[in-house]
Amino acid sequence: MHTISKAAHLLNISEFKLFSEAYLAWFGDRADDEDLTLVFSQFIMFGELPEWADQFARSVLDDLEANRQVNLNSFSILNLSPRVGKRPEISFSILR
Repeated sequence: MHTISKAAHLLNISEFKLFSEAYLAWFGDRADDEDLTLVFSQFIMFGELPEWADQFARSVLDDLEANRQVNLNSFSILNLSPRVGKRPEISFSILR
């Protein structure tokens, strides 16, 4: 939970926006707001952190520690072609 808060703070964005960007980086597409809200609620209420969000936050913190330039564009996939077919379901794993 600390990595999400710290990465969001350093990027000057909300934790929810960090989840959205993490989903984009992991799955290559934007998440439905309803699905993302459900997963984010699980994170806020129970501390359940999806692996894709944790990995994204850790990569932001690693880049900052290595004194690399960090901004959202360096972690987002730009110029995506439209998705064909069904979106993957959002899932999460409990990390301790």
